[in-house]
Amino acid sequence: MATIRITSKVPAVQSALKARPLRVTIDGGEEQELSLSKPNDVEVRAGNHHVEMYVAWALPARMGPAEIDVRLQDADTVELLYKPPWIRTKPGKLTLST
Repeated sequence: MATIRITSKVPAVQSALKARPLRVTIDGGEEQELSLSKPNDVEVRAGNHHVEMYVAWALPARMGPAEIDVRLQDADTVELLYKPPWIRTKPGKLTLST
């Protein structure tokens, strides 16, 4: 097994977002709800994975959609950083954390 660790970076002026759930799907599977205020670990099998994320919102229902492809070996942990947009209709940013 391997781990995808997802952390979000929400600017202080957007602190109201922290009350909203972060949603993630991996490889088109079941949608999972994650915290915007703390790191989240998702266990996956080794291999290539497609990660899609957004913040649950009213309108639009998917605020800040973003996606990335990652490759993991057994016992690897890849750290991703999600940044929601300043404007609800814009895409978010999902990058490898260094």
